[in-house]
Amino acid sequence: MSISMDMLNANQRQAVEWKKGPLLILAGPGSGKTAILTLRIANLIRNSPSERFRILGLTFTVKAASEMQSRILELLGENTNRIQIRTFHAFCVSLLRQHGSQIGLKPDFSVITDEKDRISILKELQYSEHVEITDPEDSIKKITTMFTYGIDAEDLPDYFPAGENGNCRALQTIFRGYLNMLIKENQLDFGSMLHLARKLLTTHPRIISQVKTVYRYVCVDEFQDTNQAQYELLRLINPDNTSNLFVVADDDQIIFQWNGADPRRLIKFTQDYTPNSIYIPENYRCPSEIIKRANELIANNTNRLGFNLDSVSRSETDGSIRIMDFDHFDAEIDGLIAEIQDIPNKNRKTCVVIARTNKLLTQVKTTMDNAGVNAEIVSRHQNFASPAVQMLYFSLKLANAPASRSILNKLCATVSLANGKPISAEDVFTNANLKDMSLLRVFFSAIDENETLKEFAQIGVELLCDSLQYFTFAEKAFVLFDGLNVADGNDNLDSDYDDDKRNWIRISRDIQNSNSERVNLHIFLQEMDLFCREIELVVNLRRGA
Repeated sequence: MSISMDMLNANQRQAVEWKKGPLLILAGPGSGKTAILTLRIANLIRNSPSERFRILGLTFTVKAASEMQSRILELLGENTNRIQIRTFHAFCVSLLRQHGSQIGLKPDFSVITDEKDRISILKELQYSEHVEITDPEDSIKKITTMFTYGIDAEDLPDYFPAGENGNCRALQTIFRGYLNMLIKENQLDFGSMLHLARKLLTTHPRIISQVKTVYRYVCVDEFQDTNQAQYELLRLINPDNTSNLFVVADDDQIIFQWNGADPRRLIKFTQDYTPNSIYIPENYRCPSEIIKRANELIANNTNRLGFNLDSVSRSETDGSIRIMDFDHFDAEIDGLIAEIQDIPNKNRKTCVVIARTNKLLTQVKTTMDNAGVNAEIVSRHQNFASPAVQMLYFSLKLANAPASRSILNKLCATVSLANGKPISAEDVFTNANLKDMSLLRVFFSAIDENETLKEFAQIGVELLCDSLQYFTFAEKAFVLFDGLNVADGNDNLDSDYDDDKRNWIRISRDIQNSNSERVNLHIFLQEMDLFCREIELVVNLRRGA
């Protein structure tokens, strides 16, 4: 059910109807934070029908951005190009797509999603530019840290103690070389998106002026999760305390400090913008018992922003918390299984086990399997796990980057996974050079001799090589894969295929809905890689036999 203005409490309504200037909303889970933000954006659009300015909403997951966009359009009852709800990375991608040529980047840049590809760039830097890199993996970690905390090569001397000038200069050379290689290869990783977007805005006043004019209002969800690089980006497009910057945050969640989040950043925000603040203590999701225990824990958080009011439960459901101690992890799993075995089989599908690491979840599932408790690890993989969907994905990638050896290698590797018959990437590359043909066309020619993949090769030549109808190609490929994935007895040959297909269709639909511009292949792939970046992993209990 969608929330409406007449359902708001006084503080929520005050936030939604806020006019101008910076505002900080402090609210916990279940308080209607996202509803407040979406209603505010819809309210701004309704109250300015003759205006042309846009509203920028920034959040941290593609799923959240997509849901917010849908909620706002539902509230407005019509589509509008005046709203952009994006993740920080997606906003940077859009900015670099439009203006990246100013720093040497072409609009059809590809997005690096595999850590091995980042390391390969450093190895290429070693080979082609003769840069000494003793430990590429360690260098990548340092580069990632620099991206996260907004550190440029010129800033590095501030982070090295006296006597380490040599190490400092070495990292400066590696960092600059890595960025140059990315631009030369027309590729971006996730950290460089933020770094280069900030560089673009800092060095081109015309572009920053245009962004500030277009996006008169900026709204940020889950502000407590911002890292330093993201905050500096916000400061560029909202430079002072006259900015219409609307921020929703939960200061108690900063203790997790994900991906560079820091309690000091919320304090810095209040110093930089001197915003008005609204506190929303009501919780409409959690039972009173859970809120009571949470308040007892939160009382120990000494970094709160001066708001010491406890959350108040407005939920009418019952709930309880039990805390149990165990001598070791195996005993904890045994205790967990004993709890589950008391739950009727028909109700077990509503149970979820959450752990801190994938390794712990795997141990839990193994022990559950041995005890006869049905469970499965539910995950969304980075990219795709099904060989068939990987083959589709890398075919599109190679169509977008027709000279890429690394993509060709991955595409050829998927053929072996798909039907057990290897194809040599080196042979494809050699034949393409000899025949002066594209790598993708030669690849399709090579698999055309394979009876299983013959039809895939034919639609690839027709719809990718000859006409670049990538959307139709994907649709026809899935029809083909549907038939190939069914074995005798109607069992799936590939257990990952159905999930990957559902994710592909969902992501494709969201990309189409969130882009008012024509979605050509390079935009589609850039957005696809942003969607695929998110990973979720839990143990889900299946209903027993």
